Amino acid sequence: MTDIELTADERQELTTLLCSLIQHPSENPPGNEKAVALFIADVLRGEGIDVEVQEAVAERPNVIARLKGQRPGKRLILNGHSDVVPCGAGWSVEPFAAVIDGDRIIGRGAADMKSGVAAMMYAAILIQRRQYAFNGEIVLLFNVDEERINLGMEHFVAQGVEADYAVIGEPTSLEVCVAHKGVSRTRLTTHGTAGHAAKTRNPDSAIDKMARLLPGVLAECQQVKQKHHDLLGNASMLVTTITGGSAPNIVPQSCVIEIDRRVLPEERRNEINESLQRSLSDSGLKPQHDYDLENYLYIPASSIAETHPLVEAAFQTVETLTGAAKKTIFDATCEAPFFSVGCQIPTIILGPGDLAQAHVKDEYVKIEELHQAAQIYTALALSLLK
Repeated sequence: MTDIELTADERQELTTLLCSLIQHPSENPPGNEKAVALFIADVLRGEGIDVEVQEAVAERPNVIARLKGQRPGKRLILNGHSDVVPCGAGWSVEPFAAVIDGDRIIGRGAADMKSGVAAMMYAAILIQRRQYAFNGEIVLLFNVDEERINLGMEHFVAQGVEADYAVIGEPTSLEVCVAHKGVSRTRLTTHGTAGHAAKTRNPDSAIDKMARLLPGVLAECQQVKQKHHDLLGNASMLVTTITGGSAPNIVPQSCVIEIDRRVLPEERRNEINESLQRSLSDSGLKPQHDYDLENYLYIPASSIAETHPLVEAAFQTVETLTGAAKKTIFDATCEAPFFSVGCQIPTIILGPGDLAQAHVKDEYVKIEELHQAAQIYTALALSLLK
């Protein structure tokens, strides 16, 4: 394996790079990734790397960078998202100050996932500066809107994507993640007729209608738990929100629940939706009249064989550079299926930071893990693109 050791100056430079990324706030909502995207583009262009800034939606640009090898060959995508979730309250430090506390960097996005973005950027910088030899192409994609409805990734793949490998830099504590559950989110809305609660003999109550539908929904929740995958465990389905009515003395005109469904490989969106619709049929209520069912978000599960060459190469690289490696699953959902399912590109999830730090106050990443990630991405790219 090529020697990828970082000098003291390079370690400091990478640490500073992550701090700068954190110091460019990119909370989503509202979706203000533009400043950090332009910063990423400027840094990479400053290294002589070919960069394209491409608006996924107005004022929200993806950044796409490309390094071409000596000869034609395979293509590797290194991917991270530029947005972060809102900070919320209760931080002990200013969330966008990028505070260095001993062996950690604290700040919103430190783990999820500006450390992954910084490490991927620095891998490209190392390859460019040191003129490492490789064949094919390395594509870096830093997209917007991962934390909401995936507008950035949808825009990228809609243009047609071909690659041999993809690595998603979500926080995995540098473990090689080969699978994750998908997610399907559905909104069930019942309709009633508003009126004075004291004057209505036969109230057309949206809440009463929801009460008639809920037994079927809850029965479906129990049925879904029977589905099992050897790596990922059981599927799940849960009612996560409920709202209804407008005042204590008004017949409820509307009632809404939201349903979170965790999806296993081989499950299909239409089958999931049809099964949920069937579970409501015993209520005696009419769809599109008494209620509406809207499946507003669907991301399939992602998986790759543990013996795939990409997995083996990543495992060996991590083991060589850190002294230990592990193949496991990713406990959350990410954008890997856009590549693995939508584009049929073998995809793993591998990045610095602990997933338990994602979306929490005083989010942090260990500095050593950040440095190791840059070495891993560099060595893995050179290994795959010989």
